[in-house]
Amino acid sequence: MTDDATSGWFDARIVTGAHPASLLPPTDRDAIAAHLDTYGMSGALVSAMASWLHDPLGGNAEATAVAQSLADRGVLACWTAVPATPGELDSLAKLVDQAVDEGVAAFRIHPHSQGYAPALLDDLYAGLEANGLPLCVDAAEIGWSELDDIARRFPSLSIVISSLGYRKLRSLWAALRDHDRLFVDLVDFASHQGVEWLAAQGLSDRLVFATGLGIRDPGESIVRLAWSGVDDETVTHIGSQNALQLFKRATHEPERRGDERPGAGPHDARASDAGVAAGGAWDEVGGRA
Repeated sequence: MTDDATSGWFDARIVTGAHPASLLPPTDRDAIAAHLDTYGMSGALVSAMASWLHDPLGGNAEATAVAQSLADRGVLACWTAVPATPGELDSLAKLVDQAVDEGVAAFRIHPHSQGYAPALLDDLYAGLEANGLPLCVDAAEIGWSELDDIARRFPSLSIVISSLGYRKLRSLWAALRDHDRLFVDLVDFASHQGVEWLAAQGLSDRLVFATGLGIRDPGESIVRLAWSGVDDETVTHIGSQNALQLFKRATHEPERRGDERPGAGPHDARASDAGVAAGGAWDEVGGRA
């Protein structure tokens, strides 16, 4: 692995603020700047702890403030949405319009933690799809059937599933197979050789580097990618290029031709060099992770 392949990565998940159970200092503007410096990163996508645990909409201002203060470092804001509710949010469509006007790069939702059904956010999904903004959600916040329903009804909406955890590759594979605009980031991507296995299936273009700084130790994701068995070019695409296509473009990629399988792309020719056979990625007890 060359130094060029492990520098300039874009961190697609940073959470600013302080978790009430954390023993670490808050992840503030200076901590994020130090993180970018330490690991030579080209930018990051930042959401707010408050938007998850305390004040969903008020936390958006925190994310924007951090992003604006580090705009020269490539930092972008990720806002949180909740269903339109009297006294809290007037209109999801207006929220998306405001986000677009303020240069927000993506939205995150927490339906399980915040106590609502994902189907209540249809106006959000429609607005994101129309404006080319991705939707981010943790695996613990949404069921696979609910994710499938959103992806089927809004086929041009890019969705990034995060904090996948362990023994989830079977469900992830089915979702990636069925939905061309579904991606997974590396926060708590705990399947043994999961990166190598997905790359061997021609799906490296669906992997997005992210550390989860603020809620996870960034070393997890950094080592997971830097020490993976994939080649340097694939590491570079996962480390930065896939995220930049998701979070900095105004329009979606052209639709794939009908004869192209999901995930097929320029990295397929490298699948045989991915460091693991197509049947790899086994967990510690002998089954598919």
